[in-house]
Amino acid sequence: MSGILFLWLMWGIWVYTTFLLDKAHPGRFMASFLCLLLIVVYPFGVRFESLEIAVPAIVFALICFYYIRKLYVHEKMYMLIAVLTVGMFYAGIGFIAIYDPVLIPIEQRWIVAAGMVILALIFYGHPDHAKRRSVVIVMGSLIGEFFLGIPLIKIGFTYSIGGHAYLDTLAVSFGVLIALKVLGEVNLLLNFKTQSSKGEMKNL
Repeated sequence: MSGILFLWLMWGIWVYTTFLLDKAHPGRFMASFLCLLLIVVYPFGVRFESLEIAVPAIVFALICFYYIRKLYVHEKMYMLIAVLTVGMFYAGIGFIAIYDPVLIPIEQRWIVAAGMVILALIFYGHPDHAKRRSVVIVMGSLIGEFFLGIPLIKIGFTYSIGGHAYLDTLAVSFGVLIALKVLGEVNLLLNFKTQSSKGEMKNL
């Protein structure tokens, strides 16, 4: 079932932020609210003439625009380059999968998700840029959806921008980003404990 990975991820994040995250955390309420909102609007879409856009995609876009507007001009320009790069990669893989599926050795969403994460890490590799990596993946993939969907619609295909398959790809990308962040924090914790142990041995 398309979209199930996205629903599971949103539900998991909602459970974590609602019941497990420190109540004093500044982003706790907003994260819980947005996850619940995305789950509620998941089945819906809006149509503009021949173009259909899923409501979750619109919500994601609004979140990203809210974040981007706070950046400086040079940061916005750099992010624009990153977003367009991810978008062209996303659309390119999509067109290859349509033209000759044999060239895609594994499921398309795994290739796209892995590629987007790698590109996001290339542009924003610093550990403090986790939010920017997420924004680049969301905005880049949405741009890629338009790059892919509009030509297909013009030649008579039916295509929903930000549909359930897209949300699954986004969920895989987010899952990889979360896993990398957890691994990074575990690595920092282990390094801290190792340094503390060395300090205690020197004191002895």
